[in-house]
Amino acid sequence: MNLEKIMKKLKGKSAEIAVFCGSGLHGLVALENIEKVSYKDLGFEYAEISGHDRFLEFGEFQGKKVVIASRFHYYEDGSPNDMYWLHRVLQKLGVKTIIATTAVGAINESYEAGDIVLVKDHINMSGTNPFVGKLPIEFVDMTNAYDVGLRELVKKIAKSLKISIHEGTHIQSIGPSYETPAEVKFFRIIGGDTVSMSLVHGNICANHLGMKFVAFASITNKASTEKSAPITHEEVLKNSRLVAEKLGKIIAKLIEKI
Repeated sequence: MNLEKIMKKLKGKSAEIAVFCGSGLHGLVALENIEKVSYKDLGFEYAEISGHDRFLEFGEFQGKKVVIASRFHYYEDGSPNDMYWLHRVLQKLGVKTIIATTAVGAINESYEAGDIVLVKDHINMSGTNPFVGKLPIEFVDMTNAYDVGLRELVKKIAKSLKISIHEGTHIQSIGPSYETPAEVKFFRIIGGDTVSMSLVHGNICANHLGMKFVAFASITNKASTEKSAPITHEEVLKNSRLVAEKLGKIIAKLIEKI
């Protein structure tokens, strides 16, 4: 990727806040004065995936410049490189804060479909890192990977809106297959509360590039057990849409107060 060429194509556009929408969660924030730029026009190559739009959507919300982005996934081509370059673009656009959402399976047995989890930490089970091989090698502190100040603000907002949320640790698996019952048991033992095929690589990029990061996991299904019914992508999209309304209210208030 050529960052200079990408920025020329974006013609001076800028944003303060970026919002990543997970599977079935596009439309969480209704922007004004919208202008879209497709990833294809920027030179990215990607797989077509149901529930994921492939563009940057620029606009205004609560008087702030916001860009809504669609993420790339490791399982698309076996590399986190596109996520790395996408976050470099966001940094160049002036983004200081990233609000991310992801549709997840519940590892924590107390979680139900339709619940919202505020991510407090993660476990990277993808087997890679977006900065492997990026020279010069830099070692990134991940102590406050999910910004504690933003998390405290989210909890206050959720309480004011009378929306119940959990707080938990997220696991990123490789995908695109869902987890086996044995993997679910293992993830529970090592401290995972939710699992999906995304989020962690973007978080690592944001921390490396100096952008604050807050993330929401929307529970779309119980993770598999020996007795559970098959998990389908259609089920994930359907349940994501059920979460979208209350999650959208929280994110709207969060953007207002950042």
